[in-house]
Amino acid sequence: MNTISSFHRQMQQVKDDILAMAGLVEQSIHDAAEAMARRDASLALAVIQGDRRIDVMQNGIEERCIALLATQQPVAVDLRFLSAVIKICAYLERMGDQAVNLAQRSQALEELLPTEVPATLLEMAQLAQEMTRDCMDAFAAGDVALANALLGRDDDLDNLNRHILEEMVQWMASENRLVRRGVEFILAGRHLERIGDEACNIAEEVVYLVEGRVIRHLGRPEGQPQPSVGPL
Repeated sequence: MNTISSFHRQMQQVKDDILAMAGLVEQSIHDAAEAMARRDASLALAVIQGDRRIDVMQNGIEERCIALLATQQPVAVDLRFLSAVIKICAYLERMGDQAVNLAQRSQALEELLPTEVPATLLEMAQLAQEMTRDCMDAFAAGDVALANALLGRDDDLDNLNRHILEEMVQWMASENRLVRRGVEFILAGRHLERIGDEACNIAEEVVYLVEGRVIRHLGRPEGQPQPSVGPL
């Protein structure tokens, strides 16, 4: 009984740690978006410098999960939990990397003459932040409905990304527009779109964790549950 209690205390610590890591990633994405919107070079630099902490947390969580897998030989939902956490760790780390990329776009734009950030890009930043928060809320609560709702929003972010590309191509075609500035905005849109993709990856892991269903590559939900492929 003591061994079981100790195991589940360690499992709870893993969950607490990954939620703390997610909090850092969410803040990093928020700050990177703010740095771009406000032309705040110091905030952009803080995002870049803070990425190391996220990387260290990823390493620690993954090492703890591997140790638990090796020593405790968990089964059923506990096995799914540890497997999901290892993947979610990687997704969160990539989201942090995209926040760094976004901060670097802010630094590049700071070197150019001031210009208003396209409204489409600001909308993308808001949606990416919402998806980041929702995917981890779904994980924390084991909320499959929230995870599926998030998956349904991925197309919205993709459409906005296409729109910013088209908008910037037209923008750069104007005689008085600088090409480099438009390229930086296009890249920023790509970084935000990738954050949304990683949030969807986490949402898919929530479905796997709670229901034992793998829904990767089966398409996004359209009001009906995905067909079960059986628990692993």
